Amino acid sequence: MQILPITIYYEDTDITGMVYHPNYFKYFERARSEYFGGDKLRRMQHEDGIGVAVYRAEAVFKKAAFLGDRLEIHSQPKVQGDYRVVFQQQVRRASDQTLLVKATVELVCIAQEKLIRLPRWVVEQVEQDKI
Repeated sequence: MQILPITIYYEDTDITGMVYHPNYFKYFERARSEYFGGDKLRRMQHEDGIGVAVYRAEAVFKKAAFLGDRLEIHSQPKVQGDYRVVFQQQVRRASDQTLLVKATVELVCIAQEKLIRLPRWVVEQVEQDKI
Protein backbone atom coordinates (compact mmCIF):
# COMPACT_ATOMS: atom_id res chain seq x y z
CA MET A 1 0.00 0.00 0.00
CA GLN A 2 1.12 3.50 -0.80
CA ILE A 3 0.09 6.65 1.09
CA LEU A 4 0.32 10.08 -0.54
CA PRO A 5 -0.16 13.21 1.62
CA ILE A 6 -2.33 16.00 0.21
CA THR A 7 -3.10 19.44 1.63
CA ILE A 8 -6.39 21.09 0.68
CA TYR A 9 -5.95 24.58 -0.73
CA TYR A 10 -8.50 27.25 -1.62
CA GLU A 11 -8.35 26.17 -5.28
CA ASP A 12 -9.60 22.70 -4.28
CA THR A 13 -12.81 23.94 -2.70
CA ASP A 14 -16.15 25.31 -3.73
CA ILE A 15 -17.94 28.30 -2.22
CA THR A 16 -18.83 26.27 0.90
CA GLY A 17 -15.15 25.58 1.68
CA MET A 18 -15.58 21.87 0.96
CA VAL A 19 -13.51 19.99 -1.60
CA TYR A 20 -15.28 20.01 -4.95
CA HIS A 21 -16.08 16.33 -5.56
CA PRO A 22 -14.30 15.84 -8.94
CA ASN A 23 -11.04 16.89 -7.29
CA TYR A 24 -10.90 13.60 -5.43
CA PHE A 25 -10.36 11.88 -8.76
CA LYS A 26 -7.37 14.19 -9.36
CA TYR A 27 -5.94 13.15 -5.99
CA PHE A 28 -6.43 9.48 -6.87
CA GLU A 29 -4.68 10.06 -10.20
CA ARG A 30 -1.74 11.76 -8.49
CA ALA A 31 -1.41 8.84 -6.10
CA ARG A 32 -1.40 6.31 -8.96
CA SER A 33 1.17 8.38 -10.86
CA GLU A 34 3.37 8.48 -7.77
CA TYR A 35 2.94 4.75 -7.28
CA PHE A 36 4.23 3.89 -10.75
CA GLY A 37 6.64 6.84 -11.06
CA GLY A 38 6.50 9.70 -13.50
CA ASP A 39 9.70 8.67 -15.28
CA LYS A 40 8.40 5.15 -15.98
CA LEU A 41 5.03 6.40 -17.15
CA ARG A 42 6.61 9.06 -19.37
CA ARG A 43 9.00 6.49 -20.88
CA MET A 44 6.13 4.06 -21.46
CA GLN A 45 4.11 6.76 -23.20
CA HIS A 46 6.81 8.45 -25.26
CA GLU A 47 9.18 5.57 -26.07
CA ASP A 48 6.85 2.57 -26.07
CA GLY A 49 3.71 4.32 -27.34
CA ILE A 50 1.63 2.89 -24.49
CA GLY A 51 -0.94 4.92 -22.62
CA VAL A 52 -2.86 4.22 -19.43
CA ALA A 53 -6.61 4.72 -19.50
CA VAL A 54 -9.27 4.56 -16.81
CA TYR A 55 -11.64 1.78 -17.81
CA ARG A 56 -14.02 2.17 -14.87
CA ALA A 57 -14.17 4.33 -11.75
CA GLU A 58 -16.59 4.20 -8.87
CA ALA A 59 -16.51 6.37 -5.76
CA VAL A 60 -18.45 6.59 -2.53
CA PHE A 61 -18.39 10.01 -0.86
CA LYS A 62 -18.82 9.55 2.90
CA LYS A 63 -17.67 12.83 4.46
CA ALA A 64 -16.33 16.15 3.22
CA ALA A 65 -12.80 17.51 3.33
CA PHE A 66 -12.34 21.22 3.98
CA LEU A 67 -9.93 24.03 3.25
CA GLY A 68 -6.72 23.44 5.22
CA ASP A 69 -7.27 19.72 5.81
CA ARG A 70 -4.32 17.43 5.49
CA LEU A 71 -5.33 14.21 3.82
CA GLU A 72 -3.82 10.87 2.97
CA ILE A 73 -4.57 9.07 -0.27
CA HIS A 74 -4.26 5.33 0.36
CA SER A 75 -3.74 3.22 -2.76
CA GLN A 76 -3.67 -0.56 -3.05
CA PRO A 77 -3.32 -2.01 -6.56
CA LYS A 78 -4.07 -5.53 -7.72
CA VAL A 79 -3.50 -7.08 -11.13
CA GLN A 80 -6.67 -8.64 -12.53
CA GLY A 81 -5.83 -10.77 -15.50
CA ASP A 82 -3.51 -9.81 -18.32
CA TYR A 83 -5.16 -6.50 -19.13
CA ARG A 84 -6.25 -4.74 -15.96
CA VAL A 85 -4.90 -3.18 -12.77
CA VAL A 86 -7.52 -2.35 -10.15
CA PHE A 87 -6.75 0.23 -7.49
CA GLN A 88 -8.65 0.36 -4.22
CA GLN A 89 -8.18 3.94 -3.09
CA GLN A 90 -9.27 5.89 -0.04
CA VAL A 91 -9.07 9.47 1.14
CA ARG A 92 -8.52 9.73 4.89
CA ARG A 93 -8.12 12.77 7.10
CA ALA A 94 -4.54 12.52 8.39
CA SER A 95 -5.33 13.77 11.91
CA ASP A 96 -7.88 11.10 12.84
CA GLN A 97 -7.92 8.65 9.89
CA THR A 98 -11.59 9.36 9.19
CA LEU A 99 -12.58 7.78 5.87
CA LEU A 100 -13.85 10.51 3.55
CA VAL A 101 -13.99 8.87 0.12
CA LYS A 102 -13.37 5.38 -1.16
CA ALA A 103 -12.99 4.41 -4.78
CA THR A 104 -12.28 1.53 -7.10
CA VAL A 105 -10.43 2.55 -10.25
CA GLU A 106 -9.73 0.06 -13.04
CA LEU A 107 -6.89 0.84 -15.45
CA VAL A 108 -5.97 -0.64 -18.81
CA CYS A 109 -3.16 0.00 -21.25
CA ILE A 110 -3.69 1.03 -24.83
CA ALA A 111 -1.47 1.41 -27.88
CA GLN A 112 -2.65 2.80 -31.19
CA GLU A 113 -6.18 2.98 -29.75
CA LYS A 114 -6.23 -0.77 -28.97
CA LEU A 115 -6.28 -2.61 -25.69
CA ILE A 116 -2.96 -4.33 -24.95
CA ARG A 117 -1.57 -6.55 -22.20
CA LEU A 118 -0.14 -4.84 -19.17
CA PRO A 119 3.60 -4.21 -19.55
CA ARG A 120 5.70 -6.69 -17.60
CA TRP A 121 7.19 -4.02 -15.31
CA VAL A 122 3.68 -2.94 -14.21
CA VAL A 123 2.72 -6.50 -13.27
CA GLU A 124 6.05 -7.06 -11.50
CA GLN A 125 5.77 -3.84 -9.49
CA VAL A 126 2.24 -4.62 -8.30
CA GLU A 127 3.07 -8.26 -7.53
CA GLN A 128 6.26 -7.26 -5.67
CA ASP A 129 4.30 -4.90 -3.44
CA LYS A 130 2.07 -7.77 -2.27
CA ILE A 131 5.00 -9.31 -0.41
